[in-house]
Amino acid sequence: MGRTRRDAPAEDRADEERLELREARTSDAAALCSYRRAVLNESEFLLQGPEDWQEDVAAERGIIEAFAHHPRSVLLVAVEHSRAGAMIVGMCTVVGGPYLRNAHVGTLGMAVRRSHQGRGIGRQLLDAALQWGSRPGHLLKMNLQVHVENTLACGLYRAAGFEIEGTLRGEATLAGRPVDLYAMGRFLSVDVESR
Repeated sequence: MGRTRRDAPAEDRADEERLELREARTSDAAALCSYRRAVLNESEFLLQGPEDWQEDVAAERGIIEAFAHHPRSVLLVAVEHSRAGAMIVGMCTVVGGPYLRNAHVGTLGMAVRRSHQGRGIGRQLLDAALQWGSRPGHLLKMNLQVHVENTLACGLYRAAGFEIEGTLRGEATLAGRPVDLYAMGRFLSVDVESR
């Protein structure tokens, strides 16, 4: 019986695949559509479902351009490069507040393809977003919402320094029933935290 990729020594797997974290490019539009289609059909824990999304490569290109031109927002992708080609396996967005009084706060959202979960990709995306947000002139705080029942994501965010700031009762539905979301936040600046 032949070896599977998981059975292969780590150095052999390293030759086969490489993960790249970077800001999305307009040339990623079709790959991002493929990624969205996959994750929206895989996860119940996303607020957006497949019924809420219309695949449109031109619109996706416009979204990427909008992120690129917004000084306090970023769209990060995790791209797996392998012998089979390149595939987006994770995405993280940070959207800065739209008004002068909340422009210092970014709202974070992220997902990783189910087939690639448990490999540390979510943590790498989260760390990259936190590093991006901590740059001078970017953000002072990041917020997010997560399903209370999504214990893996809650654990990831807590490990990265996010704290539960409140519970939003019945804020989403899961399998047709109301479920709670945690509102979580993390300050990026020690000076602001002490206020």
